[in-house]
Formats: sequence, structure tokens, C-alpha cells
Amino acid sequence: MAISHPEFRHGTGALEAAKAFGGEIRGKIVVITGISPQSIGAALALAVASQTPKLLILASRTLSNIQKVAKEIHALYPTVRIEEVVLDLSNLKSVRQAAENVKQIIGLDAAVDILFNNAGINISTKHLTAEGVELQFATNHLGPFLFTNLLLPSMLQAKNGRKRVVNTASEAHVISPVRFSDINQHRGKNVSKDEQPRRGLPEGILRNDGSYESGIAYGQSKTANVLFSVGLNARYASQGLRSFAVSPGNIMTNLAREFDEAAVKRLFAGIGDNWKTLDQGASTLVVAGFDPGLDDEAGVYVEDCKVKRPAKWASDGAKAERLWELSEDLVSEKFSPTKVSRL
Repeated sequence: MAISHPEFRHGTGALEAAKAFGGEIRGKIVVITGISPQSIGAALALAVASQTPKLLILASRTLSNIQKVAKEIHALYPTVRIEEVVLDLSNLKSVRQAAENVKQIIGLDAAVDILFNNAGINISTKHLTAEGVELQFATNHLGPFLFTNLLLPSMLQAKNGRKRVVNTASEAHVISPVRFSDINQHRGKNVSKDEQPRRGLPEGILRNDGSYESGIAYGQSKTANVLFSVGLNARYASQGLRSFAVSPGNIMTNLAREFDEAAVKRLFAGIGDNWKTLDQGASTLVVAGFDPGLDDEAGVYVEDCKVKRPAKWASDGAKAERLWELSEDLVSEKFSPTKVSRL
């Protein structure tokens, strides 16, 4: 099978895409992280809600943000059942509690059908979590890795229909591979050639003065999002679960709220008029989550509602395995099956 709607492209909206896949959305249990007003997560939740899912679980670090989005959804679709879960992806204890809360909400006789790991941060200064992990890597990859794996057993046991895990990545994955030897960017640390950032990056992305490079940190976390999907497919595609990493495109959201004006200009230099609305940005997530045409797709990266090829370092199966093992070590829990299958 091929992608079902080849006419979908850069300007397609999430509401339009959700309507096209209404039959796939109705009756499903859907979890979306990264919920806040005026965000891709909110636009995605609104689109999914328009097609009457069985249950929509919205997760965010701030309860009031979830409540604002839920109120907006209920104003348009009052019958949709919405549950709220507090989730701080930078805090592993919070992640574990959130996963337990999700399981309690859905009960023993049901399971999550579609999980959208949509939350993320993009910050300009270095911070470490309580576990000593660089904050962008922890929030954008490690927290979703743990959250997903804690929900996977029930997802895999369910026999009703397809199961999908969608990871919100970014075109920024081309900035840097995962720096396995130096996740935290220790000052002055030299890394091997295959862990160095892409050559020819725009002026301002790298300072090259030995200090923390936020662009590298963000880039490696987005590479990790793609590799996580590669790892999930290698393990669980044979059991009916597929994962895709999505680039929503260039959208000015509150993700960049910690950047000063000069940093924002550097980050988005060269984009020109190639911006998307929030609804347009969420459309590719809808496609990745619900298009049945992707069931047998060998690719993993989706952009502008099309399957595309990511950077080589983001589709390397060996690197995906290495990342999986590193992530297990960092969360102090093993999730790997005894045998890894291949697509």
C-alpha cells in the first residue's frame, strides 16, 4: 500500500486530514502529549476530536494548559470524552506516574490505540535534569522513550486494529547526530567524526568556542526522535505496531519562547515565506497516526504529509539499537525483547 492521499501536501490542514481518516479515528483511544494553547498539540487534539474518538487523553506539564485546550475542544465538540494527565517529561518519576494514570483511565479491558509523543522544548542555555541528563535530550527523547515503553505492553496486547506511535521530530535533525560519547556536551570535549554536526551550518548555529551549543543539543534530540521510531519498528512491526517520526514544518509556536530575537532570526534564517499555520503543522501528524496506507511503509520519516528520507544518521539501524540501549541505561529499566525483528 502507498500513502492514501497523495494530494495532501505542505498546505494541507489537520482538520482536512482528520476528516479524510474519520473512519480510522472514530472509536479509538488517543493520547497526545505537549498540550498547550496555540500549539501544534492543541491543533492536533482539535482535529482528532472532530472525528469522535472513543477517548482523548491530553497530557502536559501544566494542568491549566490542558484545561484551556479541553475547554476549546468541548466548545466545538461537547460529546468528546477528554481526560487530563499531568506529565513532566524531564522528570522520570512524573513520567512513570503519568503512565500509571493513563492505564487507570483506560482500564484493564482497553488500550491506547495511537500515541502522539508531541511534547518538546528548544532552549538556549544548558540545564541538566535531576538525573544529570541534558534537558533537551531528556525532555525531547528520554521522557517519551520511557512513557512509550510503559504503555507498550497494553498496546501490544490489544487485538483491535492498528497501533501507532508518532514522534514529533524536526528538520533540525540534520544539524547533528546523537553524540553517544558526549550527550551532555562537556566543555571542550572532542567527539569522533561520526558524532560531529553537519558541515556548512548557517552562521550563528555554532559558536565553536567550547561552550554549550543549543542547536547541537536540539538537533541530536530530534535525531533521537527518528531513531526511536526506527527502534520501535525493528522490535514491534511484526506485532502490528508501527512508528513514524514527523517533521511538522516551520511554525512559530511557544516552543521558541526562551530564545531572544537574535537567536530566533538565526534559527529560522532562510525560511522566507515557507511558514505553516498550526493546523497545517498538525496535518502530517494526523497522516502518520491514522493513514492505513502507511501500514506496510518501509520508511519512517514523514514531512508535508509525504514519506521522505531523513539524514543518514537518523535512519541507521545500528545507531537506533545503540540509542535504545543508552536510553534503557539512563532510565534504569530494560524494555528490549529477547529478539529484535527487522522490517
